[in-house]
Amino acid sequence: METTLIFPGIFVMTIALILFSLVIYEQVVIYQRAHLIAERVAFSWDNSYKDFYTGEFDIEQYTSMTSDGLYWRTNAIGQDLIKKVFQNETIGGTSGRKVERANEEAPGMLPSANVTIEPPNLASINPQVEVTVTGDLKVPDLVADLIMNGSFEVTAYAAVKDPVEVIRMTDFIIHYGEKIFNAKKK
Repeated sequence: METTLIFPGIFVMTIALILFSLVIYEQVVIYQRAHLIAERVAFSWDNSYKDFYTGEFDIEQYTSMTSDGLYWRTNAIGQDLIKKVFQNETIGGTSGRKVERANEEAPGMLPSANVTIEPPNLASINPQVEVTVTGDLKVPDLVADLIMNGSFEVTAYAAVKDPVEVIRMTDFIIHYGEKIFNAKKK
């Protein structure tokens, strides 16, 4: 008698736990993919010709040579300023090519979702790429109806690291720091 009353409850709880685990697993996988996409976009941001998956590029495609040009960073900052002042939504130049390339490559990593990539604000101290992934969870319909209608939205951020610019800024600060320090001594 007790078994016929307790066993169905334990069975339902076990099935519910399994289905809940499926949802959590799907959400974790989606967030991991969104973060991976953000990291790859941020990593390849300093050179338009870096391979999205490996980061490789030919020696002729080095940032300061023939690919993006030596001053792509300052041009991108100027374009961001113009975009904000005139509320122009189009992004042109090197930044536009980088966003376009990222939008072409990124959906291949998560084909069942919509991937939106926001370019970094290069004028900030810590420029970050923002990746938003939206779509449907791959779970049974019953579970999808119970949890957020089976849809999801995940946002991941990754900082753009630009070693060339860090070296330039360090040299600039050291050079002019020495000039200022020596001027004070005189």
